Amino acid sequence: MAQPPPTPSGMPLVGHSVDFAFNPFDTVADLLANYGVGDAVGLDVVGLGDLYVVAHPDHFERALVTERDAVTKGHEFEAAFGDAVVASEGDNWRRQRAELDPFFTRGRVNEHAPVMRQQIERRLETWPQSGTLSLETEMKSMALEVIFATVLGRKLDIGADERVRAASDGLNGRFAPASWVLPAWVPTPSRRRFRRAEKMLREEVQQLIETADEDSLTKRLTDALGSDYPETAESLENQLIGMIFAGHETTALALTYTVYVLAAHPDVRKQAVEEVDRVVSDSPVTVDELGRLPVLERVIKEALRLYPPVHTIPRETTKPLPVGERTIPAGSDLHLSVIRVHRDERWYDEPFSFDPDRWTKAIDRPVYAYLPFGAGPRSCLGRAFALTEMKIVLATMLREFEIDWGKDKPIEIMPEMTTQPKGQTPLVVRRR
Repeated sequence: MAQPPPTPSGMPLVGHSVDFAFNPFDTVADLLANYGVGDAVGLDVVGLGDLYVVAHPDHFERALVTERDAVTKGHEFEAAFGDAVVASEGDNWRRQRAELDPFFTRGRVNEHAPVMRQQIERRLETWPQSGTLSLETEMKSMALEVIFATVLGRKLDIGADERVRAASDGLNGRFAPASWVLPAWVPTPSRRRFRRAEKMLREEVQQLIETADEDSLTKRLTDALGSDYPETAESLENQLIGMIFAGHETTALALTYTVYVLAAHPDVRKQAVEEVDRVVSDSPVTVDELGRLPVLERVIKEALRLYPPVHTIPRETTKPLPVGERTIPAGSDLHLSVIRVHRDERWYDEPFSFDPDRWTKAIDRPVYAYLPFGAGPRSCLGRAFALTEMKIVLATMLREFEIDWGKDKPIEIMPEMTTQPKGQTPLVVRRR
């Protein structure tokens, strides 16, 4: 039987727990570089069983596509989202996708576009003539307002989204590295934050069920309650909680990092502004213009490479999974390190540099060396929705505002369930 990837020794008693809790990105990078075999390495982390990190496109393809029956979402997703589509497996997952897919087709997304634009313009109207804003806060508020007004079927009042946004952020606490390394019964601050967040979101969801518009996912699921899916009120709530989180969190982070790279790179920003002015001009942004913004397209693609909102895809193995010459045993925690592959010099020249023009060159790199939306049947349900929303946000914002990054140093990131900005995210704006 093939050996598992090596697990190097760490500190006495705690292994890699301390380094992983406080500096997980560098810890994983160092272990892969110094001890990994075939781009796979084991970690010794207190509170977890066997944990392996893999960082190669071939391993991603195997785990997500060709041998996906050897992996499962795992207990942490179920603990956070119950039986929602982001956590479910097998026939239950297929039933849910059948209900949800019609709300995220390209045609349906195009129908949502005018409402997206209205919500985006409404948010931008609150921005000052000139001043400094919290980029992360604004993008999360904007994305939350969009998903509520389109798919979920209720328009949020400007400024009234703080409770639900804070609750959605709190779900990240379940996946903070500092919590992973402690036993489940330890009441860490992030775990307490998660419990408060879940309680608040269930209250918000109950209100949403009572007030949602007729032509919305919420209404469709509510009317179907007691049928094949959802069978129970708890399943309905779980689905809506998962949709609130997944429907705005990753899009908001993608926007945060894309606006940041534009604000921090004046030459690229100038090209994007000139393109928006030429294609969109003073007209409202519609789906017809979105396909004629290649500079903006490349900026988004490069921002998602350098700052993937989902830095790691966590899974659990149900069967032995080959990774090169080694095999990850069944019953192991498995992390597919998206950010390591996205920043690997084998696939990208100067991988830590922001270079949207790299996407104009014909480079023979593996398909699975770029996967900000995952891969295979479990890839992101809302990919078309998110990209359409991002383009409308960016085109409208660049048309209306001059932007600049309000710090002398680059943005820093830290891992929770998603890739979070570390510290403040000041965006300097001035209305054009």
